[in-house]
Amino acid sequence: MSSTGTVTGHTSADTIFVMFLSLPHPVYQQQPPPSQSYGYKEPAAPASTQRNAPSGGGKRFRAVYDYNAADEDEVSFQDGDTIINVQQIDDGWMYGTVERTGDTGMLPANYVEAI
Repeated sequence: MSSTGTVTGHTSADTIFVMFLSLPHPVYQQQPPPSQSYGYKEPAAPASTQRNAPSGGGKRFRAVYDYNAADEDEVSFQDGDTIINVQQIDDGWMYGTVERTGDTGMLPANYVEAI
């Protein structure tokens, strides 16, 4: 370096770069995620596609017609099948398990009778 403060044999761009390197640099730290919760939690594992009968009830019905499930949340059954653990959902639908097959799901209320 000369007495005028310039570095000999280097361009002004080199001098600026050297000056930049001598400046203090901020230290960046990764911040932890906020601990505030908004009431939503990501599910730990995918939900099972098998449907379980709601707890309680235990009502039994007998199918009076054959029924073929029209949707994936419904169950198929045959005339004479016993439906167990039946829960009334609304006037037209119930939820229960076909005893013969073990399949659980929605079923039309007008296809069964209480036993």
